[in-house]
Amino acid sequence: MKHQLINRISVGLFAILSVYSSAGQQTSFKELPAITLSAATTTTMVSAKVNKMFSQYFKDATSLRWYELEKKLLVKFTMNNQEHRALFTRTGELVYHISFGTEAQLPADVRKQIRSTYYDQKITRVYKVNQGDRTVWIASLEDDNNYITARVEDYELDEIQRMTKSK
Repeated sequence: MKHQLINRISVGLFAILSVYSSAGQQTSFKELPAITLSAATTTTMVSAKVNKMFSQYFKDATSLRWYELEKKLLVKFTMNNQEHRALFTRTGELVYHISFGTEAQLPADVRKQIRSTYYDQKITRVYKVNQGDRTVWIASLEDDNNYITARVEDYELDEIQRMTKSK
């Protein structure tokens, strides 16, 4: 179950990366309806237990936006100058956490592993996916001719996608 969820998240990020990196395409996204968090609705829409668990995991989070997503609660927030997404069950269990960053946020060993294979490519974006005891790093790379998406988990590097740039 956990492996399937990480794979679904990886495929979802892969799809997003494909859309963002496609040259000349216009994209439009349908925004999820936000849960308005006022003093009156916070306890009814986002339970005290979910708020408590969120605060325990992400103490320094700011700019919180909550969304209902398939009977779960998705929160978008900022922490340590990075964008984050976390999915919680209604009982406060953290399903997954994704942080969005740059090459600077990669751990040295992961960066070295990516750089040893993709030494001529620029790392344009990184995503860290945490789910249970698993951590997966997804890196968007590019050079003059290609867009590449690579994945690192348990010190194994896999190329998820390679697209040739149109000239």
